[in-house]
Amino acid sequence: MDNNDNINNINLNLFRYFIASVESNSFAEAGEKLGYSATNVSTSVSTLEKQLGVQLFTRKPLKPTDIGMEIYEAIKNGLANFDFAYVIAQSKNDLEYGKISIGCPSHITDFFLMEKVANAIKDYPNLQVNLDTESGSKELIQSLKDNKIDFIVLDTIPEEDKKDIDIKEIKEVEYVFVSKEKIHIEKLKDLEKYKYILTYDNRVSNIKLFEVLKKNNISIKPILRCPTTEQRINAARLGIGIAYVMKDAVQDELDNNELYEVEIPVKLPRNDLKIVYLKNHLTKVDKQFINNYLMK
Repeated sequence: MDNNDNINNINLNLFRYFIASVESNSFAEAGEKLGYSATNVSTSVSTLEKQLGVQLFTRKPLKPTDIGMEIYEAIKNGLANFDFAYVIAQSKNDLEYGKISIGCPSHITDFFLMEKVANAIKDYPNLQVNLDTESGSKELIQSLKDNKIDFIVLDTIPEEDKKDIDIKEIKEVEYVFVSKEKIHIEKLKDLEKYKYILTYDNRVSNIKLFEVLKKNNISIKPILRCPTTEQRINAARLGIGIAYVMKDAVQDELDNNELYEVEIPVKLPRNDLKIVYLKNHLTKVDKQFINNYLMK
């Protein structure tokens, strides 16, 4: 049996273990991404090395060899395309009987996506939709690259995660300060007198907010940091402080006078909801759903 026969007989799953390992700091981390144990990943990589007849990694620390990196660069896109072919087959390429997997933070799902999904299922009762609303943006983007989800709906995307993905803007969103009590601020400096409920400093929404405040020589300090919009809204409802959130996500509370928009003499940053996907990796079903429901 020659080398070509060896390569033809290699299980494609071994390359998936290999790619995940290159993109991780350890076999354990690769295993978490794939849903397998570190031992399973390590054994699979060793099997691939034996079948290829080359060392793909140095261990402790785990690092791809030069030839390992060459193989990774050569196959990563090809394997992703192979996985995408399976996704197309599974989707049946028709909304009537198709399947869609969408990643979307819970607060965006609640005020935007769920209604779109409900309309699509009403029109196409056999359509199957899977939602991931619990993962963070980084985890969602990794799932996208692993072909575990078809596309993502996000408001903010870390700059370092924009490589290898396409982005389509679908809706402008407004950010506001909200409070349990009515507050009207006439002088910007008075913003410094209040307690704030913010997300983490490295979040894009926070960065943009502080850029605006800095231009106006305003400094605010959070009394509470919450990673999710729902937590910040609830904290404001409990009277802990003023929360900075997406207005659409808190519209029900504003309409019911559970919370009030803080009136301030400065324009706060706006953002966009975006569809995030891998280039050339949207099925016909994905495109139909996006065009017929998300873009309207």
